[in-house]
Amino acid sequence: MDFKKIEELIKLVEQSDINGLTVEENDFKIEIQKNNEVFTVAPSGAAAASVKTIESSAPEPQPAADLQEIKSPMTGTFYQAASPDNPPLISVGVAVAKGQPVCVIEAMKTFNEIEADIDGTVEKILVANAQLVEAGQPLFLVRT
Repeated sequence: MDFKKIEELIKLVEQSDINGLTVEENDFKIEIQKNNEVFTVAPSGAAAASVKTIESSAPEPQPAADLQEIKSPMTGTFYQAASPDNPPLISVGVAVAKGQPVCVIEAMKTFNEIEADIDGTVEKILVANAQLVEAGQPLFLVRT
């Protein structure tokens, strides 16, 4: 398992409501537990290395009254364009209309086009391209 996949698994656990995850692939095993804030990675049968992480307990800031969030309807990987060769579906400063495609989320090898549920102007894109997102996570801030 490569390092990028391990980072994605850690982010997925940190951003989700699950408390832990164990993945075994051939002779490799990774165990990620959020409750104890311990991530272990080791070949199967070998001694596991531990790394402690620090989690912030600061509350997330709420958007201004005239800003609305477009949230992810599912867990998956966020993409700004339908394919790598295409331009982003929207960008900061662009007006969006209800029903207009704003991004694509890949879940279980299926690419799902996400549509705006409000009219307004995109003020901020809250996630990076190819970032893992969870259901209900804000993706965009839109001024209505």
